Amino acid sequence: MRCENEKITVLFHWSKGVWAITIACLLGLIVAAFILGQSSAPWWLECLLAVILLSVVVIVLGYMPIRLCADGENVTLTRLFGPLEIPLRSVEEIKSIPYSYIDNSIRTFGSGGLFGYIGRFKNSRLGHYRMYATELKNLLLIRTDDNKRYVFSCVRSEEFVAYVNSKLS
Repeated sequence: MRCENEKITVLFHWSKGVWAITIACLLGLIVAAFILGQSSAPWWLECLLAVILLSVVVIVLGYMPIRLCADGENVTLTRLFGPLEIPLRSVEEIKSIPYSYIDNSIRTFGSGGLFGYIGRFKNSRLGHYRMYATELKNLLLIRTDDNKRYVFSCVRSEEFVAYVNSKLS
């Protein structure tokens, strides 16, 4: 974690589970591509399937969380496809949460382990929320004034929460 010029930056740590799922999925895609290349399917079908598989990997990789930053104005999630910015003026609550807050969640759209747990989820405790996590511990919840909920996992989440709360008060 860095705290310089009134800014805090924390990185995302990949759990062993995320590593295992990502490696297994990528190996599965390589095997599928090899089998597809050896099949007697029409060339256009092979190309279509290859484009679909490659697109899935590129899209999920693009939304993978890299780092979480906060300053006096925004909480910013860095991703390859551009940042997700949450203005501090709209943050009603930020707190560390245990895994039980996201337990029994249903993924409505996104990734369940390939490059992290990314996308839209819902459960009875939080309702609908967006999650950007590469492990299922060190979780923090941000709730905004327009009733949006974001769950992040990052190294030293409690220090990040304390920093943002100090900016909110």
